[in-house]
Amino acid sequence: MKYLFKTCMFFMLINTPSFAQNAERILDLKECLSVGLNNSQKLIVLKEHIELTRQVVNEARALNFPKIDYNFSMSRFNNTNPTVLSPSFNSLYLPVNNKDQYFVTGFSLWQYLYAGGRYTTSLRVAEANRSQTESRYEIVKNEVIRDIKLAYYKVLVIKEKIGVFNKTLQEIHTIEEKNPNKKEYYQSLKNKLKMDMTQIKHEYEMAKLKFLDALGLELDTEAEIKGEIILPKEKYDLSKCLAWGLEYRPELRQTQFQETIDSLHVNLSLSERYPTITLGANYEWLGYQFPLADKNWSAVINLNVPIFDGWAAWARIKQRRLQLREGKIKRSELEDRIRLQVRQSYLDYNYWQEKMQNIDTQKYTGIEPEKRLENTVLSFETTNSLIESHIRLEWAIGKSLNELK
Repeated sequence: MKYLFKTCMFFMLINTPSFAQNAERILDLKECLSVGLNNSQKLIVLKEHIELTRQVVNEARALNFPKIDYNFSMSRFNNTNPTVLSPSFNSLYLPVNNKDQYFVTGFSLWQYLYAGGRYTTSLRVAEANRSQTESRYEIVKNEVIRDIKLAYYKVLVIKEKIGVFNKTLQEIHTIEEKNPNKKEYYQSLKNKLKMDMTQIKHEYEMAKLKFLDALGLELDTEAEIKGEIILPKEKYDLSKCLAWGLEYRPELRQTQFQETIDSLHVNLSLSERYPTITLGANYEWLGYQFPLADKNWSAVINLNVPIFDGWAAWARIKQRRLQLREGKIKRSELEDRIRLQVRQSYLDYNYWQEKMQNIDTQKYTGIEPEKRLENTVLSFETTNSLIESHIRLEWAIGKSLNELK
């Protein structure tokens, strides 16, 4: 984006309340964004959740591999009949006998050969969930960046405004000394400016708290903001902004991932009607003393065909299809909302840009200090509104406009 002119330089040093006094940190906009993104609790939580979804993907991927177990048991028993222990003890078979020591050890293997695509689909669902969480992270990141920029420029503009008030008070004091016959008038004018200054200082302290909160810093942190107020002057095409919004807004990608998940859930429900084929193998050694002389082995292929479950599977399929249609409706609703947000931000930006141009044409030299102050304050307020509208337009699009020029 082209910047045609700069309206303000670094902070004025004339008796303004400042972070600079015993400042613990000196921050420009780039550093503010870095600190805010690193300190955001929402982003930290989402980073942990992204890592969680990655582990879920690893777990789902593991289902495609065989499960191999090793088991060892030592038993003491006195059986008048053969006994099979519970599954908690690996369904161990104990013969008719009375023995102080009976050993069984061996390996078992279990693997799905065919499950109607159930495990492959589960993996794809896990991957889509991970992508959806990453999109959620981008949504929150855009919001954090927006809030940091708004808070940063708010403090910057108010600080500049306080500097102008202080400078005007000094000018009026100088004029008062040169015109002692109008001392009462100028004193009244200074009192009014001081009252206005009190209100602006209050706004400054509130903006400072909001700024520190946006950065995730302690609210008693003393920090100095450095930077320049640069007016955005770039003109944008509405149709391009709308297209960018539909392309870059992460909320829309999130709904697309949700549609994918819903579609995969439909496939999972359909796979419940398909037969499953399982391979099992077992090899074990058993006996009363080592080395164990007796050996058993088995290999089993099992086929399971679902026939009737009271139409529960069909009900689940219908549920998933309804969720899929609901997701498509939500996506359409979100697209309309994004278009509205882009249009509103675009109109707001153009309005403040035009108003700023009209203010720029006013001449501030050669007029009374109080009138010049009034015009300058109006200029600052318009500048802040113009910058805020540009920040909100970037948020509505979902990407920095500087990267899209």
